[in-house]
Amino acid sequence: MSKLFSIIKREYWTRVRGKGFIIGTIISPLLMMSFAFVPFLIGRAGGPGKISIAVLDQNGDPGLRGRLEKLLEPAGPRDDRYELQWETIAPGESAETRQAELNQRISSGKLDGYLVLPPDLINQEQVRYHVKNVGGGSGQVRDAINKAIFESRVKQAGLDAERIRELNKTVRLEVVNAKGERERGQTFILSFGLLMIIYITILVYGVMVMRGVIEEKQSRIIEVLLSSVRPFDLMLGKIIGIGAVGLTQYLIWAICGAAISLVAALPALATGAVKIPQVSTAQIVFFVVYFVLGYFLYATFYAMVGAIVSSEEDGQQMQMPVTMTIIVPVMISTLVMRNPDGMASTILSLVPFFTPVLMFLRIGLQMPPWWQIALSIVLMVGTILGSVWLAAKIYRVGVLMYGKRPTIPELIKWLRYT
Repeated sequence: MSKLFSIIKREYWTRVRGKGFIIGTIISPLLMMSFAFVPFLIGRAGGPGKISIAVLDQNGDPGLRGRLEKLLEPAGPRDDRYELQWETIAPGESAETRQAELNQRISSGKLDGYLVLPPDLINQEQVRYHVKNVGGGSGQVRDAINKAIFESRVKQAGLDAERIRELNKTVRLEVVNAKGERERGQTFILSFGLLMIIYITILVYGVMVMRGVIEEKQSRIIEVLLSSVRPFDLMLGKIIGIGAVGLTQYLIWAICGAAISLVAALPALATGAVKIPQVSTAQIVFFVVYFVLGYFLYATFYAMVGAIVSSEEDGQQMQMPVTMTIIVPVMISTLVMRNPDGMASTILSLVPFFTPVLMFLRIGLQMPPWWQIALSIVLMVGTILGSVWLAAKIYRVGVLMYGKRPTIPELIKWLRYT
């Protein structure tokens, strides 16, 4: 036991003191802070935009003009402000000449765009809007012109436009989640963000185990280590030590996340523009549980790959089947997002290789029955025990093998060794 603890301690401190761990651990919270605060600060610094539009009015309907101006008024203090410059075609002047002049004003920066209203506007199915920037609020202009033309058609038909407007008023759908909070997509963003952290860290630290084994084989340090410790203890110590590095990084990130939440809750920043989702206790607990289980499952396979191969190049090829089993659940996560409680989602989340990603995603979106969570953990623990048994047999022989990669019959022979 003391030798196992020494291996764990060596693997842990070697990596925690490394520059890569320190830099990666510092950069990640900074990125979290930038995602939370930079858009808010940019939005406050930029303020609402000012869009100048010339309207080449060949229709001459004053009611439509007033309604269009009303529809383009900003609804809030942070909305874009439209300045409409109403233009007409002088007698003897062609529409093409006037549009050429407006195009020149766009090129010189005096206008952001111009709208052409033909004489029989209410009978038209298309209106031209010439712009400098194709993303500059064309959707709002389109909606405004559609509503204005609709009301002109209603008025021409002899109906009460104001009454039609009241009957046609849209209803805003406010989504409330199971916690009673207003849902703005924060549940999905938080669940998927935590899922990606689990996926990336399992992959990164699993590959770290494989590379550690390969480096020890190439430098022949493995032979010295095995002279004083059992192969199983060496493999298990490496897996536990590197896994502890991942948990340490999670702890640092959790402390930074809590600090960011406290800062965001200050009165100076507590506005609707900054809303950091709250992570529930269940999510924190199962985040750690499924990371640990997922890491142990995949780290044993990566350790097995590292024992089989003798070079980094061979390791890159041999690790592909293991890596794909981590990528597949991320690729099919959209199925779970659409129906977290469906039959397909339930079955897939109980597959041990998919459980760390899909079951955790289900917990974040819609808490599944407790028996399913318990069953997923039991299945994962059983799979991990079987994987460790299999990996230990291959690791015991493979770490001392050099040269070409073993064939499948040779691997079967390794498993038969006592």
